[in-house]
Amino acid sequence: GDVDKIMGVRDLTVKNKSFSSFKNLVITKYVNYSSLVTLFYNTQDKILSDKRLREALTYTMPDNFSYGQRNYGPFSPKSWANQDNSSIYQQDFQHAKLLLSESVNSSQGASLKLELKTLQQYKELAYQIKSLWEKVGIETNIKIVDSLPASFQVFLGEFNVTKDPDQYTLWHSSQINIDNITNYKNLRIDKLLEDGRQTEDLNERKKIYADFQKYLLDDAPATFLYFPYEYAITR
Repeated sequence: GDVDKIMGVRDLTVKNKSFSSFKNLVITKYVNYSSLVTLFYNTQDKILSDKRLREALTYTMPDNFSYGQRNYGPFSPKSWANQDNSSIYQQDFQHAKLLLSESVNSSQGASLKLELKTLQQYKELAYQIKSLWEKVGIETNIKIVDSLPASFQVFLGEFNVTKDPDQYTLWHSSQINIDNITNYKNLRIDKLLEDGRQTEDLNERKKIYADFQKYLLDDAPATFLYFPYEYAITR
């Protein structure tokens, strides 16, 4: 009886009891636009260094998630820098299979195997992703971790989306082994991120970040999934 309000709850069930069954509680659902749930790929991995494979993995993702609002790009839909990327990676198993057949690894004959590391809170989602990848012939092993792993092939987690579109620390090659967890290196992206930081004119920045989104999505160092639904519980 000491708590009047809880914010940021993602699961209304605790110890097999739902908050919705409590009397005198008001539950309000909203979207948390500051956390973007994402699949991060180790772009230096011998398998995942192939862009076509990363694209194929992205094309298997559903167009809707029960856990949150679907988002295909790196920015919030409320951001002034956001472009509508919804048409780029809509679910397409046939195209995913085509990209896999063209990838370097397919020519080696052996079936593709990937390890997907994730946090306990995304365990259910991880198994859904595993079943989607297995539909296109990719064997997936899931490993639950309690924090961001030092090394991984694929990591299912989230990152903080700030109001300003600057994502220098996440994607710039100088940040490898710091915050650039995908070990991503792309000189064009580097230049756009540098220009975005050094430009004050808003219209120019919009152009820069439009290009940034275009080339980042084309290279697919990560698959952006959704902004999570959260609940405010008020007594």
